[in-house]
Order: sequence, then structure tokens, then C-alpha cells
Amino acid sequence: MTLEDRFVAVSGKGPGFDHVRLAAASVVLLHHCWLTEHDIRDPLFLYSGGFVHFGLFAVLIFFSLSGFLVAPGLVRTGNVVPYAINRALRIFPALAAVVIATMLLVGPALTSLSWHDYFTDREFWLYAKNILTSTYDYLPGVTARSGRPVVVNGALWTLHFEVLAYAALALMSVAGVLGRRAVFLAVLALCYALYLLIGFGHPIAQALPGRFTTFINLFTYFAVGSGFFLLRDRVPFSGVLAGASVAVMLAAFPLGLGPVLLPVCLPYTVIFVGLSSLAEGLPLRRDISYGVYLIHAPVIAVLVAVLPQSTRWWLLALLAAAATAASAYCCRLLVEEPALRRKKSLSYWAQTGSAPWRQARP
Repeated sequence: MTLEDRFVAVSGKGPGFDHVRLAAASVVLLHHCWLTEHDIRDPLFLYSGGFVHFGLFAVLIFFSLSGFLVAPGLVRTGNVVPYAINRALRIFPALAAVVIATMLLVGPALTSLSWHDYFTDREFWLYAKNILTSTYDYLPGVTARSGRPVVVNGALWTLHFEVLAYAALALMSVAGVLGRRAVFLAVLALCYALYLLIGFGHPIAQALPGRFTTFINLFTYFAVGSGFFLLRDRVPFSGVLAGASVAVMLAAFPLGLGPVLLPVCLPYTVIFVGLSSLAEGLPLRRDISYGVYLIHAPVIAVLVAVLPQSTRWWLLALLAAAATAASAYCCRLLVEEPALRRKKSLSYWAQTGSAPWRQARP
């Protein structure tokens, strides 16, 4: 069985993708709770020789899955209009809701300033840039017990690069790259080579802008995920191969080979899990992973402010997980799903210039 055989068998909706995304978002939550009590050197960071920590590992899972899941629409139709609308509706409504709620609820609850000073401060308006994925970390007067400004939602930095990855894939579709496997593999090889230069600290990579190197580091996983879809009729769907990929990753980390092997092994593993029936017995009626990712950091900031300083990170994680899950469910129900239901009508409007309900009757 190939990836294509399995993809067709599940009608393009892998039974485990929502579970994988939720697990990755939960890992990011746990990682940020860990940072309240420890430094960046979590167990994976130490095991991998400083290559990757659990938070970044989860982000790489998101990019790997995203590349595999957004490619089919472009490959099937080549139409970037519905693709762009679908991606925008997936990212921006929930992001805008969380950013605005953070500005109007979390900030006033935590600031040391008067409400007048808070709402008239320049930082208050700068934080609104997050709605457009232009990251700004601080809200006026929101500080830790030490007096240092609090990074209110540190997870938002990845969304800028995710949007850039979507745009890059759309450009490749317009240029005909997605329809030519050899050309796509050449582009992927170039990304991979740059990724390795960056990973091993080559002087050429060090001369590149930091924003560009961050994009390449993330886009490589996104592109490999897309590549697995483009080559789906050639790549086996195999539990043995997925298990071998996990074993190779575990062996590569302490040997310093993580940058070489992770971009291939991780995307294949998470794609296999997403397409497999491993999670079919775990009920998950709604995908709240994006809400968990967006909301958990402000929740942690509030809990850190109100809980005793001696609160252990694992207790903080339990409380944050419960509050975040409830908030993410509401976000999914009230913001994400209503927005996603507009995909077809907005695509029709964008391509025809008229609302679907105004279409002339035959």
C-alpha cells in the first residue's frame, strides 16, 4: 500500500490528523509551562545536543502536516484563489479573536497601569499587529514579579512563517512547479541544502538575514510534507517504515545528525500516524488544536500572575490545559467553524464578483 492508496481509502481525511495536531499543541503548552520553572534546556534539547527542544519539535510537526494537507487542493485544481481563502479563514479569524480578547481582557487584568494609561499606551496598539502575524510580544504594564516585561503570547511567532510557507507553495503552483515532480524535487533539494548550511553553522548561512534562515528552517519541513503528497504513489504506507523513522531520529540526535535526518523522518512519521487508524478509538469531535496553540500562552500568563510563586510547573500545566481546552472549544464553536463555513461562498464571490445567492437562475 502506498500513501496514495491510504489517502484515497480515508477519502483524504486521515483519522489521526486532528489527534496529532492536538498532541503537538499540547506539547507546546507543556513546554511553556516547563519554562516557568526551568530554562530552555528541556530533556529533548539536552538529548539532541542543543538541536531542538520539545516546543520547536511540536512546531516542526505542525509544518510537516500542514505541507502534506494543504498541497492536495493546489495539486488537484491549480487554483490559488480558493486556496488563499481557505488558508486565510483557517488562520485569521481565530487569531484576530484571540489577539483582541488578550488586549481587552488579559492585558487590563494584569497591567500595573491605570486603565486610561493602558488603553492609550502605544504598546497597546502595537500588540494589534499580531492580527496580521507581525509579532509584537508586549502589552503595557504587564510585567513579571521581577519587573521584567512579560512575553504575552510567545507562540504567535510561527504564524508569520506559516503564512509565508502558504504563499511560497502558491507561487510554486502558479509557476507550474507542483505539476513537475523533477522541478519540485530540485527546489526541495535547494531548500534542504540551505537548511543544512544553517544547521551546521556554515559562514554563508551566518551571513543570511535571520528571518530568512528561520523561514528556511521551517519551510523545509513544510516542503517535505508537500513532497510526500506529490510522491504519494511512490512512497509506501508502512508501519515498519514509520517505526524505522522513529528509531533513526532517536539514534541521530545524540550523534549530531538531527539536522540531516529529521526533515525526512519526522514528516513521514506524522503523516503515517495521521493516515493510520491508530487514533480511531480516541473520540475527538472537534479539532481544537489551533485554539489550544493560540490561547495557551495568555492563559499561562494569567495563572502565573495569580498562583503562588512556588506552584510547580506540572500543576500549572494541568490548570492551564483545562482552561485552555475550554477556551479553545468555544473558539472553535463560535469563531473557527462559522468562518470555515464561508469558504465556498467567499471563493465563489472572489472568482465571479457576485454572491452565490445572486446567481441568475437558468
